[in-house]
Amino acid sequence: MRKGVALLLLLLIGAAAGAIYHFTVRGNVKVNETEIVVSPQSFSAELRAGTIYVKKLTVKNYGSEREVYFEYVVEGPDPEDIDVEVHDVHGNTISKSNKLLIPSGTRDNPSEVDVNVHVEVDENAISGDYDIYIMLKET
Repeated sequence: MRKGVALLLLLLIGAAAGAIYHFTVRGNVKVNETEIVVSPQSFSAELRAGTIYVKKLTVKNYGSEREVYFEYVVEGPDPEDIDVEVHDVHGNTISKSNKLLIPSGTRDNPSEVDVNVHVEVDENAISGDYDIYIMLKET
C-alpha cells in the first residue's frame, strides 16, 4: 500500500514538473482621484450599414484647466467597419495632435464642455453587436 501511495505521489510530482507554461500576464493599475466626469457614461444605438450616428457628451471639470484628447477601441465582428471620431462643437476633430482645452471649474461650479461622438458604419459592415470604448486622456 505504501509503495502504491509513493508511486502515485511520484507520478503526480512528475506530471507537475512536466507542465508547460506558455505565458503569464500581469497588469498594473493605478487609480487616481478624478476631477473630470463625462455624461452620459454609456449609450446604445441600432444602426444600419452606411449610416452615421452622432451622440452629444458633456465633459465636466471640477478642477484645474486640462488639455485632453479622445481615443477609442471597437470590438465586434469586424471592428474595421466602424469608425469613431470625437468633435468639438465647432466640428474640429479632437485627437492626440489636436487636443481639447477644458477650462477650470470647482465642486460647486464645474466647467462644462460639449463634444460630439461620430460613429460611422461602413456600407459593407458585417451585421452583429459592436462595443465601442471611448477613453478621455489627459496630456
